[in-house]
Amino acid sequence: MHNFLFGIYPYIALSVAVIGSIARYERDPFTWKSSSSQMLRRKQLIMGSVLFHIGVLIIFVGHFVGL
Repeated sequence: MHNFLFGIYPYIALSVAVIGSIARYERDPFTWKSSSSQMLRRKQLIMGSVLFHIGVLIIFVGHFVGL
């Protein structure tokens, strides 16, 4: 079970994500858009979005350093 969870399953998940993304883009490329940009007109939402993305980047860098 350990070999499957940490040896095989990550590759299956990554393959499904990549193949699914390519298939979706090929089938209907105009659905890849940001429809939430209308919400960013308010200054509070802009600040929240910026802080959220900074937090995600900090978490990503922390995991990368941990590896």
